[in-house]
Amino acid sequence: MRTGAPDLDDVEELIAADSDGLLHAVAMAGAQVRAVAEAVREGVTEPLADLRPRSVVIVCPSAGPAAAAVAVVSASVATGIDVPIVCTPGLPGWIGPLDVVVVAGVDGGDMVLADAAARALRRRAEVVVAAPIEGPLRDALGGNGIDLSPRIDVDPRFRFAGFVAALLATLTALRAVRFTGNPPDLGDLADALDTEAMAGHPSHDSFHNQAKSLAARLDENAVLWSGDTPAASALAARAAAVVFSLTGTAGAALDLPDLLRGWHRRWSGATTAVDSIFHDPELDGPLGEVPPRVLMVSTPAREWQTRRRIAAISTAETVVADADLSSTSPVPDGGGPGWGGIEDLTDVPADLTSMLVLMVRIEMAAVYLRLIGAGQ
Repeated sequence: MRTGAPDLDDVEELIAADSDGLLHAVAMAGAQVRAVAEAVREGVTEPLADLRPRSVVIVCPSAGPAAAAVAVVSASVATGIDVPIVCTPGLPGWIGPLDVVVVAGVDGGDMVLADAAARALRRRAEVVVAAPIEGPLRDALGGNGIDLSPRIDVDPRFRFAGFVAALLATLTALRAVRFTGNPPDLGDLADALDTEAMAGHPSHDSFHNQAKSLAARLDENAVLWSGDTPAASALAARAAAVVFSLTGTAGAALDLPDLLRGWHRRWSGATTAVDSIFHDPELDGPLGEVPPRVLMVSTPAREWQTRRRIAAISTAETVVADADLSSTSPVPDGGGPGWGGIEDLTDVPADLTSMLVLMVRIEMAAVYLRLIGAGQ
């Protein structure tokens, strides 16, 4: 690694370099989910139990962890729940008593969220608060609303899991609304996130630590992120944002069709890192530009199919959580007759566990990149 920067397997140096406590912050994903689960056990969401709302309107900033969580959750559950989910940066004018309004964000001083909460309450909508209740938002609520605000203080960049949990708690609390699929239990989800955080602990070397292994690959060259479904694409976009926010290392997130078209035009036949090992400039001429690494977000259940969709991209690899977190069993390399239909490429609520576990791994990888001085 770089001179003057800690090695990924130098535990003492990594911990010493983490003066901002980022490793601890990223490991709090499970605690955030468990805090929402505790709020549900306390009966905070009970006012939603008998409602059959006209819509669930989620008001959040257009970027950041709340927006990413909304995109992932809505893509995963929208086809299985009998109520429209509307995601918007501001409160629509048609909101009324038949609607549930969720205000989500990292800043209680956001005047757009405060205005949305105030107007929704005036129109007698049911308001769920997934943002810090402080400043203008606290004044706008006046003690009203269903409180799913963060109970644990963490760096806003690592609030993704908490927002996903709050949205899941809201939607599953609507017991009078038909909900097909198997959304994860919040307690089980918290346990899975804690397990991933422990697996990514600095004391585990790169060979056994998937977060460190991912960090090493991210540090090698430019990265393009993509996903094989709408929820995976939203997670890929969040991954690119987190890596840039923590390290300053630029990456891009692309939809798979755009990625395939652009790759064919720009990088078809390009030199790979492996090719460059055997390159002889006297015989082969100048070494061409090495293409970016492509990381495709997927789930274990879809990985077999996805690897074949990206086979033409020489530097592509899938990034997935552990197989036992998938909604279905992964298909082996040989595939199988009758497998690979459109239903296998559709987001389902059960995929949220593997998606969140993967997001924790990516966040930890980004922290490790920062600690070893990537992008500096």
